[in-house]
Amino acid sequence: MPDISITVSGRNAEGLPEIIAWVLERNLPFSVNFCRQNDLSVTHGDLKLDEEKIIEGMMAAFEVIENNLPERSLLASLTDRANLAIPHMKTCSVGQDYLVFDQHGRVAKCQMKMNEAVADINTEDPLTLIREDQIGIQNISVEGKEGCRDCQWKYWCTGGCPLETYRATGRYDLQSPNCNIYKAIFPEVLRLEGLRLLKHAGELA
Repeated sequence: MPDISITVSGRNAEGLPEIIAWVLERNLPFSVNFCRQNDLSVTHGDLKLDEEKIIEGMMAAFEVIENNLPERSLLASLTDRANLAIPHMKTCSVGQDYLVFDQHGRVAKCQMKMNEAVADINTEDPLTLIREDQIGIQNISVEGKEGCRDCQWKYWCTGGCPLETYRATGRYDLQSPNCNIYKAIFPEVLRLEGLRLLKHAGELA
């Protein structure tokens, strides 16, 4: 069964309810991710996130989900790089337990920065080099991010994608540029999960 990854930007947020309805009707696992800038997208200004459009599109999609609640939990599927299923300190494993290879055998810290190789397939221990790298992406704990320390969502959001934050602010130790979007949708995602649990608990009773 395919796992559908849905990338949302200001360009397509209005159509999000339609694609969510499509995957729910087919009972396909899916995740919603926000568009991230990369070296090939810098010329497409309309791919940048528009907070108002993203929030409106997400809320409309949540209405569709509420009318067709799936059996599987969506706590880790509707919140971009955040994960409301379990508390954690870092958004991903970049710089810690994660590496990527390109077609030439070069090793990078993140698929969004494949042009910045840290090692290659001939390196004896590429993961150690990645962990020791102080130049590329720095994956800071949420406890070290300004704007996150006192937030009630910090152990579920963890400040968002470190690369996205750096591109927006020039720093890794700040909250996500998508913070307002996260805070708007998190309560609704939890509400949907509660409704989902109640619905399927009733079916099992």
